Amino acid sequence: MTYEIDDEQEELVSEIAPDTPLPKDLIEHLESRKQHRQDIIKTTEKLTRFFVGWSLNSTGFFVAKYLLITGGGVNFWLAISLSFSICSVGSLAGLTGLRVNYNSDGLEVDNMQNIFKTAAGLVCAGVTTWLAVKDYQYFEHLTKETVSQINQDIQTIEKQNPQSDPWVSIAVALALFIGSIAIIFKGRE
Repeated sequence: MTYEIDDEQEELVSEIAPDTPLPKDLIEHLESRKQHRQDIIKTTEKLTRFFVGWSLNSTGFFVAKYLLITGGGVNFWLAISLSFSICSVGSLAGLTGLRVNYNSDGLEVDNMQNIFKTAAGLVCAGVTTWLAVKDYQYFEHLTKETVSQINQDIQTIEKQNPQSDPWVSIAVALALFIGSIAIIFKGRE
């Protein structure tokens, strides 16, 4: 009895008509929608990668600046290593490996685009770290020049008026303190 049921099912399956083909304009519309969806996904991926990379690079830059300003030469190598590490996270995250095969057509290499993206990301991380260090060194140089100029001015004033020796230093320090406080509170308004 089971043989009869199977034979009937086979007859029913063979009698089913093939699907009706879709109209040409509907196929074109579906293909354009599919392409539009893929373009949106690619654009979103590129924008996300850009903003993640930008935020990592700016974070690395500001971490290096903070460490260099607060610790100076003591934190120099720590600032460089942290800045480079933070900046390179985005480029190392996309590294999935390199596959090299040799077949009858020759050498076949897969995932080379990831290596080039990683290399570009590491170069960008190096440049960002270098900019943070150069920015710190520039301001350190300006600070040293300012301090030496103030010292020279104080020595000149002390030579001209030797009787007011400690009072001139106190007056200059007080003027600098009041000026900096005025700038700070003026900026808050």
